[in-house]
Formats: sequence, structure tokens, C-alpha cells
Amino acid sequence: MLGLVVIAVVAGALVANGLYHQQPVTTAGLGSPPVHSSVPSSDEPGPSTVTFAQDFANYPQHSQLLAVLQSYFNAINDKRYDEWVAAVSPALAAEQTPADFLQGYHTTRDGSIYVYRADTAPANGVRVLLSFTSVQDLADAPQNFPHGCIRWQVVLPVAWDAKAKKYEVDAGITGSSPQKQAC
Repeated sequence: MLGLVVIAVVAGALVANGLYHQQPVTTAGLGSPPVHSSVPSSDEPGPSTVTFAQDFANYPQHSQLLAVLQSYFNAINDKRYDEWVAAVSPALAAEQTPADFLQGYHTTRDGSIYVYRADTAPANGVRVLLSFTSVQDLADAPQNFPHGCIRWQVVLPVAWDAKAKKYEVDAGITGSSPQKQAC
């Protein structure tokens, strides 16, 4: 009897592993976590291309998630509110007018963007663990963390928009308490 249980567990694990890996893995953005200790401040924030760990590459919808994350960061770096709105949920878009967006990001540049993993969340959502570096004028830094260069570690909520059939960076408490340190 114990042998049958072991066989059933192993078979179940193999099936689950096969389902998890059924989408082909794209290696274009595979990378290592950014190493910041020897990066000269003139090179901050680093490249703006989103790179990721193998763990994220193994997530079934990683290609769709990668596309929305790249669009999100490109919109911030390019100061393009219309592109930002296209990458975020209506709830998050409602939190910032075009003027607020431009005021909040007018000196910001994000880079060294690295996705560690993605986990399924309720309502077809996803939680994405990522890190990135932002540089901005000191006057534009967060009031509670006034630094011109900040390394962030965030759990970013991403929602599935069934009507548009796409993922969108979402509002919510998941991304509201990021870890940060000065560069």
C-alpha cells in the first residue's frame, strides 16, 4: 500500500512539473541578480532591460508578464503617461493623473531591473518579486526616503484583465511596502 502511495505522489509530481513547464522557455532575458557593490554612481541605475532568474522563466505566463513589466518601466523612463496607463490596471491608473505622473517621475530613471520569481495570486493575479534601481533628483525622491539613488525590492501585484486578455501592473497593498536602500 505504501508503495502505491509513493508511486502516486511521484506520478503527480511529474505531471505537475510537466504542466508547469509546458510553455517554451525564452532565455533572452535570463540574467544574474545585479551586483551593485562595484558599480560607479555614474553608471546608475544600470540597463533598463528587464532581466530575470530561471525561476521566473519557468513560470507558465512569464513572457506575458515580462512584456507588461518592460512596458511599465519603459513608460516611466520615457515619461509616457499613455504607455504607462496601457501597462497598468484601471485602479492604478485612477491613482495618478497625467500631471501627477509627470511630476512624480520627471527626473526618475529606473534600471538594473531583475525579476526573481512570480507566484499565483487570487483572482488570476500574480505577485512578481523584483528589484530595480531608481535615480532621481533629491527633491523628487520619496519624502520618507530622501536619496538620489535607491535600490528597491518589491512584490509587484499584477492583475489579469479578462476583457483585454492581458496582464496589467495593479494597485494594492502587495507593492505598498517595498524594501529599499540608498545606493
